[in-house]
Amino acid sequence: MRIGSAVLCMASFAAATSATAAEVDARPFNKLALSGSTASFADSDDTGGGGSLSYVHYITPDFLAGLGVDHTYVEQAKLTYGSVRAAWGRGQPASRFTLIGEYYGGEGDDNGRKFDYQVGVLGISQSITSKLSVQLETRQIDIDTTRGNLPKLGLTYVWSPRFVTNISYADSVSGNLGTELTSARFDIYGKRLNMMLGGSTGKANPAVLVLQPGVVLPPSYSNEYFLGFAKPFKRAEVQLLGDLLEVSGSKKYTVTLSFIAYLGSRGQ
Repeated sequence: MRIGSAVLCMASFAAATSATAAEVDARPFNKLALSGSTASFADSDDTGGGGSLSYVHYITPDFLAGLGVDHTYVEQAKLTYGSVRAAWGRGQPASRFTLIGEYYGGEGDDNGRKFDYQVGVLGISQSITSKLSVQLETRQIDIDTTRGNLPKLGLTYVWSPRFVTNISYADSVSGNLGTELTSARFDIYGKRLNMMLGGSTGKANPAVLVLQPGVVLPPSYSNEYFLGFAKPFKRAEVQLLGDLLEVSGSKKYTVTLSFIAYLGSRGQ
């Protein structure tokens, strides 16, 4: 499970319309992200890993779109899928409303057995105050023989410019997902280094968590913990994330290194 996959911020776009002065282009930089990971299991000699490439483009003050491709494997099992995402928002920061849509689709191979991977996400985020916002998401999952809908409710609170917390609760309502997860995340922004930590606990289907591509097991209790660090630069950022996933009596350790480049020319 990849956490935290999409905090989508909006900014403004303006073109030069005057012969004497150009208007400011205040959009955030477009983002090109490249990551690689390695994985191992505490109770076996199985190893795995993966990689991803994604691009997010800020089109207007209220609209962004992105594309991505991910590949993950464990021994002879592998999964490759593409993704598209978009977000549209309106309003001032203290009352801003954002609509988010994502789709992930691809195919996996579990030692010669093919399986489909499809996940659709529709979410909204509403700022209650300049510090508090609420998120509501519905996630339609169709992975091999696992399918159903997983709604999630989340709250984000900005304690200060340097400390942000998010808590969420997800509970499946259809199909055979059998998933109920409570999650928390803490982001700390330092002068030279940023840190993220958190985790989730509850009952989950291994296919939803992508414990191993193509694994077919009944839902069981799971725990996930992660700790990461990010070093920002003027036009880039480097992230290192460690993740421990416990599910179905198995412990999976994953280490991911990511590089994010900020692209585009922005006027000041």
